[in-house]
Amino acid sequence: MKKILFLFFFANVVVAQKFTLKVSVVGFENNQGKLFFQLLDAKEKIIKQSSEVIDNKQVVIETKDLLAGKYVVKVFQDENNNKKLDTGMFGIPKEPWGLSNNIKAVLGPPKWDDMIFEIKANKEISIKLH
Repeated sequence: MKKILFLFFFANVVVAQKFTLKVSVVGFENNQGKLFFQLLDAKEKIIKQSSEVIDNKQVVIETKDLLAGKYVVKVFQDENNNKKLDTGMFGIPKEPWGLSNNIKAVLGPPKWDDMIFEIKANKEISIKLH
């Protein structure tokens, strides 16, 4: 009986598949500073956060072992190395920035749902800086 229960348990265990996300950030005007990267899940929890060296006006970030689900990517180029996105009047960014789905901010911050993309397999996305 114990063997039957053991086999039944393992037959019903689903191994969660894990995927890789490759993000290419383009549109740099220079190699100054670093690129700050955030990957968030649909509940706005930070999954990965890093600062990346800009080489030849481009950055590629690869994140492995992601579960299928919905995510958002946010990036900005910290040109003056102060570790924050500098903004001007009305909170308008002074440094290059980008969001997943290449959403632009028009008269205020973009809607969260517009930035969400889904991962069901290995995925590559490109984000153009604004």
